[in-house]
Amino acid sequence: MELTKCYEVPFDVNVVYHAWVSSNTVIPPATAMDIEPVVGGHYRLLMDTPEFSGKNEGKFSLVEPGERVVYTWEWNGDGEVTEIDVRFEPTAAGTTITIHHSGFTSQASVTNHDGGWDGYMMGLGDFLSAKTSR
Repeated sequence: MELTKCYEVPFDVNVVYHAWVSSNTVIPPATAMDIEPVVGGHYRLLMDTPEFSGKNEGKFSLVEPGERVVYTWEWNGDGEVTEIDVRFEPTAAGTTITIHHSGFTSQASVTNHDGGWDGYMMGLGDFLSAKTSR
């Protein structure tokens, strides 16, 4: 099972790409990120809040700076290893981000990730707005 999401953001493609692959881009409910955006490099998202503690880990299989990244995604070692393929395309108004997330083992997981991407993209927009207004 898979899902594809497409978002338009009013920021330069290089700003969006670099934020996506930066350990400094921490979007709540994440509390820390550790990203090494090279083929074979790791992707780690940590969440440590009073309500929830967990982590996501994955590895990059493709890195095309400013254009595309592909990496795996697994929550808390649950055995469901999915793949995320993110493409960044410049537009006159900013950037189109297309996310293809595949390898889900249940419809519930698809539904959870579908909503999760919407929340993440809202947080990324807020993060980039704050960063570019400084």
